[in-house]
Amino acid sequence: MAKHEKDVIKLIMKLIGHKTGDISNIEFSAQKPMFPISSFGESHLPKATPEEMGVDSGFLYELFSRLINNNSCHLHKVMAVRNGHIIGELVTEPFDMDMWHVTHSMCKSVTGMAIGFLISEGMLSLDDKISDIFSSKINPLQHFFSNSITVKHLLTMTSGVAFNEAGAISASDWRKLFLEASQKYAPGAEFEYNSMNSYMLSAIVTEVTGENMMDYLRPRLFEPLGIKRVFWENCPQNITKGGWGMFLRSEDMAKLGQLYLDKGCYDGKQILPAEWVEEAIKTQVETGKKGSPGYGFQLWTGVDRPGAFTFNGMLGQNVYAYPDINMMIVTNAGNDDLFQGGSMSTIVRDEMAKIVVKNEVIEMTPEVVANQKKLREFILKVRGSDNTERVALTGGWDQKSVVMNTGRPRKVRKQLYTGRNSLRKSLSGQELKKNFLKAINGVSYDMDDTGVGIMPLLMQVMHNNFTDGISNIGFEYNEQKDSFYLIIKEGELYHRIRCMKRGSRPYYNDLNEHGETYKLSVITDLSTDEYGRAVLRNEFYFVEDSTTKIMNIYFGKRMPLEHNGGYNPYNPEAPENIGVRFDEIPGSSMLFGILDQFGSLEQLKGINGFVVNWLNDYGAMDALTLAIRDTVRPKLHGTLHREYMGKSENLRYDGISTETGENVSADDEAIMEDD
Repeated sequence: MAKHEKDVIKLIMKLIGHKTGDISNIEFSAQKPMFPISSFGESHLPKATPEEMGVDSGFLYELFSRLINNNSCHLHKVMAVRNGHIIGELVTEPFDMDMWHVTHSMCKSVTGMAIGFLISEGMLSLDDKISDIFSSKINPLQHFFSNSITVKHLLTMTSGVAFNEAGAISASDWRKLFLEASQKYAPGAEFEYNSMNSYMLSAIVTEVTGENMMDYLRPRLFEPLGIKRVFWENCPQNITKGGWGMFLRSEDMAKLGQLYLDKGCYDGKQILPAEWVEEAIKTQVETGKKGSPGYGFQLWTGVDRPGAFTFNGMLGQNVYAYPDINMMIVTNAGNDDLFQGGSMSTIVRDEMAKIVVKNEVIEMTPEVVANQKKLREFILKVRGSDNTERVALTGGWDQKSVVMNTGRPRKVRKQLYTGRNSLRKSLSGQELKKNFLKAINGVSYDMDDTGVGIMPLLMQVMHNNFTDGISNIGFEYNEQKDSFYLIIKEGELYHRIRCMKRGSRPYYNDLNEHGETYKLSVITDLSTDEYGRAVLRNEFYFVEDSTTKIMNIYFGKRMPLEHNGGYNPYNPEAPENIGVRFDEIPGSSMLFGILDQFGSLEQLKGINGFVVNWLNDYGAMDALTLAIRDTVRPKLHGTLHREYMGKSENLRYDGISTETGENVSADDEAIMEDD
């Protein structure tokens, strides 16, 4: 077993064991900046109605509604573009159409463009061998096949190199590990998707030009296309990752797709040679994948329409392009779609295969007007734009009231006793919620397991930014402002996270994780479970990323939201214990799919040794599978923290305001300093 494969297994075991902190072999350095608010110098695609571009609004309604109504799609954003015009866009709560989003492997297609620029400038050719390009870093006698790997082999995923994505967590010098890796098969013999091929293309750009690929592309690609808000992570040696790690806006993804639809031309200027684009979008090798049977230069080719191609990233980051009708569908999502085999890609391709477009403006008949209205109303409904309240967990329950069973056949209203006088009063659901939130205001709970973090596992692995572990969860409620906060201690720092109710205007916290800032929007619902316990469901949406964390907090039986037994709803007390259950979207099935892609599970199954084989006969692999699933869905318990957590306490905070992203004021620090 290769060293990088052993390192993957070690990391998996650490994650299963809830190890925290510095658990990676790669030293962490903060890279990701805050999303830039300024868009100075940014250009925008023109907008038009679908009918102005020859598309029926009814078609977009059908496409968008199918994507939204399919529970497995977990759509974040979708944009339809025809003839270079945005004809429809939809964003789900709480995402923002204007904010960048992680692209995962979709950025491989941008790496392919960088190679196109190098070739057009005469600095590289498809037949150049990597052994010649990296002659100072390779031992030509070490591996026979590696001497034959060309730039084209990297572009088409046919290098045959065994060193894959998993190596990114093994050591810092990825070039050296790739160049010294063994071969699974001869170069050009077989297609095998491997992100390290894309990384090596980026390394070639740096080797040939002396520039980081991001810097190389800025004047050649990003500036001519008016792309200003873009970020791309580097490897430990300051080489652009190439195969992953890019954050880009949906509209800018569409600009890149339009560049290829227009054969390298953008805004009337030839950016890339047409000959390069024609070769790039042509099937160069068969993939064996049903949805995308062909692969070009760092992109996939399809069969749903003639000449169709896709810039594809896992979990739903796609530019589906259709040259025959000059149209694109751009998506950002958080599903378990790998290699475009999931529900989202199936729906898009099914709809696009049957679309009928016109090359002139569609006449505005009453039916067309009705379709436009239906599409517009659906987009607004999904966005939740009719509700402008930011935070109000107690709203929407006004029609419910507390009812007590006195033992009689009929139910009577709860009576409030004040001295000797009795006063009949029923509590509405809104009042119940407020009393509950007041009861837990300033209260916190110590966790029995400190190996779970705020960020989803995939985010931690992809950004090499591993949690220090949640040790305490607390609550803050301001009755006057009807605002609610989670106070979460992770490592030695506290995060003060403002929550919002579903359907309200999105609110973004700036979560600082070891110097990297992530936009976080938390939707919180307060309800009861089947046992009458209060349940606080918190959905942590990392709106720049593809994964979502769910944290359900179950309170003790003394905290129901409906009257039950001897519970006093007028003056509730915080329970002694809470239960916390975590989940992630996408969940464990996604993690298994990625591990299979890396070959990690097969490596685990193939470990030699009498003890391991004997354990496997008695369900060791089944136990491992369950352990991985429980790593994504852990269950924790908390006990009441005896020291009051209110505003007078000193909580050590990271110095970044969760509300504005600016340095906190002295008044704010009183809430956030250390105890």
